[in-house]
Amino acid sequence: MYRTMTLIALRNKVDLEDEDTILEIAKKAKLEIDSKVPDENEYTSVKLNGEDITKEIRSSEVGAAVSIVSKLSGIRKYLVSLQRALASNGNSILEGRDTGSIVCPDAILKIFLTASISERIKRRRLQLEDKNQAMEASSIEKEIRNRDMIDSTREDSPLIIPENGIEIDTSGLSIEEVVNKIKELYYVRTKT
Repeated sequence: MYRTMTLIALRNKVDLEDEDTILEIAKKAKLEIDSKVPDENEYTSVKLNGEDITKEIRSSEVGAAVSIVSKLSGIRKYLVSLQRALASNGNSILEGRDTGSIVCPDAILKIFLTASISERIKRRRLQLEDKNQAMEASSIEKEIRNRDMIDSTREDSPLIIPENGIEIDTSGLSIEEVVNKIKELYYVRTKT
């Protein structure tokens, strides 16, 4: 969702810190999120005004700008309200940097995923290469460190391990191994 707000700003040539203009455009837009994608290796499908933007929001341009837009308080409040509405529709799994601390503080299970910087660089590089958007490792590292710094020092909803959150270091683990760890934790949590 934050990447979508960033894309809205970039496409409309809006200053990335112009919260009012971004919100004005966003509130008129139709945002659709579909987690029922045919290929489990694909991201959740995201549409903006009927256009599939799933791949575009993962571009290096959006990645480099998302922390600037996501630190804006009005944007955060608007998206938190949308995220809470999604969660209120029944059982759901949400992911995001403030999901366990702000969006769903009463969630049954809150996981805080981490990975070493080298692992994160490797994963991001593979994502970008998959989309023919190669980037130097040093540039990827700078982008990751910058985003982490902005996200953990912002005034509104800083990146933190949520209360009662469980940290999982995913370095060297496959997606399947991470999912299985989370499932085990969920089953333990819901049995008590």
